[in-house]
Amino acid sequence: MSNIRLAKLLKEQSEPIDYQYYLEQINGLMDAMNDFEKELSTALEAAEEQTGNPAYKQMQNQVARYLNGAEKQIESMYKMIDKVQDRNLAGSDPMGGM
Repeated sequence: MSNIRLAKLLKEQSEPIDYQYYLEQINGLMDAMNDFEKELSTALEAAEEQTGNPAYKQMQNQVARYLNGAEKQIESMYKMIDKVQDRNLAGSDPMGGM
């Protein structure tokens, strides 16, 4: 879902949105992704050491690239929600004309 569509959905909510809750959820998601990457990376590293197969190292690098891309997207979503929260707290149009 694009940031614009998400922003529009947030704007259309009739009840106040607990932005802080969603920001905390995003932080939890980031922590879970980091834990997942460490766990998978450790398993792939062990498999490479046991087998000597360099494909495990390639897979480890590929997973890191995918997760880094996902992390950047999630960080952008965090910034968007945080900005909406700041506007909402300031009493202006929370979506800033989005």
